[in-house]
Amino acid sequence: MIRGLGNDIVGVERVRKSIERYGQKFLDKIFTPTEQEYCLRFSDSAPRFAGRFSAKEAVAKVFGTGFGEHISFLEIEVLNDPAGKPYVVFSEKINKIFQKPSVLISISHNEEYATSVAIWQ
Repeated sequence: MIRGLGNDIVGVERVRKSIERYGQKFLDKIFTPTEQEYCLRFSDSAPRFAGRFSAKEAVAKVFGTGFGEHISFLEIEVLNDPAGKPYVVFSEKINKIFQKPSVLISISHNEEYATSVAIWQ
């Protein structure tokens, strides 16, 4: 049974400009240290950051809350398994509020856009 569905699309240049303008402050507000380490491995990290940004937005939408009172960006961590498949790790707060949710995600990006889909099962 699907409990929720979320999707999101973000412009890579929008994320790139935020990184250029706000630097580490922006990265630390949106991405965990592990997410930052992964994205910075690539010569052009902006598409990877945009993909994770999009994934976090899709996950917040899957719960019907968006970001704000119940969820912050750092409470959703997007990691990759050894094969490269993305998966979500939630904070204790989210696990408590939503009873340890199981959410599948898919991320895709090119030079212009990053898009993600999340399914809460």
